[in-house]
Amino acid sequence: MRRSLLKLPLLALAGLAGKVATAEAASLAFGVITTTTVAETQAAWEPFFAAMRQSTGLDVRGVYHATYEEAVDAVVSNLVQLAWVSNKAALDCIERTNVEVFAQLVDSAGSPGYRSIIVTRRDSGLTSIDQLLNRPRTWRFAMGEPSSTSGSVMLQYALFVPRSIKPEEHFLSLRRGTHAQTLAAVLGGQVHAGAYNTEELLRLREHAPSQAQQLRILWESALIPKDPLLWRRDLPLSVRKRIADYIFGVGKTLDEKLMLKRMFDLAGFKRSSNQQLKFVLDIDDFKQRSEVLLDAKLGEALKNERLADLRERYARLSRAVQADADMPR
Repeated sequence: MRRSLLKLPLLALAGLAGKVATAEAASLAFGVITTTTVAETQAAWEPFFAAMRQSTGLDVRGVYHATYEEAVDAVVSNLVQLAWVSNKAALDCIERTNVEVFAQLVDSAGSPGYRSIIVTRRDSGLTSIDQLLNRPRTWRFAMGEPSSTSGSVMLQYALFVPRSIKPEEHFLSLRRGTHAQTLAAVLGGQVHAGAYNTEELLRLREHAPSQAQQLRILWESALIPKDPLLWRRDLPLSVRKRIADYIFGVGKTLDEKLMLKRMFDLAGFKRSSNQQLKFVLDIDDFKQRSEVLLDAKLGEALKNERLADLRERYARLSRAVQADADMPR
């Protein structure tokens, strides 16, 4: 084969190289979660993907998911090969398919994380978190999908599980959706309170200060690490290198800085790995074990069986989250 190649004219060799490059640059789908609306997210991120295509030579297209469930399913089924997701959604993906965390968002303030909050309208009659949680079947509440770290996971861990509260049963009514949908429900009076986060609140104060002034914060969580970016581990190293070179290099020019700020008030990205998910693994494991232990309908044998399954899951995922990113050099 090597002798045959040596006999090929230069034009033929150039043609072969072109075919290799074309195969290497096959279309890549980049999934993006939506915290506001799909249309707003798409408008903000499309310039980023256009610049990424030009810089890398890869045909990268954005795919915008209306729900966290859609985002996770797209990663697991390989409909997208890269994705921005929440920490909890990233853990769900790693548990189910061959992906890893390779980057983490960096915002314009340089903050290492954000916080889950519960907000209410100032005229709702609610003034404290105890008032909300100590009176069952009294208040209407909105929160995120189960894979939303700030919209659901942190609330379960810090508030609901320690008080043996099942949101579906505790509140007069319960809505699940995006942060934007929760905000609209709170401001519109459809619910008395809802889960939000400090990142969204900062943007609201900047773009709609009159709406932000209507809100009262009832509760604030511990710090949550910034959201990760995932990629499939079976992407060719050459492709991952081009992606990494762009991701970790973008944000130097004024145009790039403005583009990133419009996306998610970003300043850029930094290298990361599955290790940033250790905190959400511990929280999720605590929640699941507590639910089993507090379930009065389960017999002792079935409880022990489920707890053993959870111990095995925790051990398996602990090994996964301790792994360093397979970063091309």
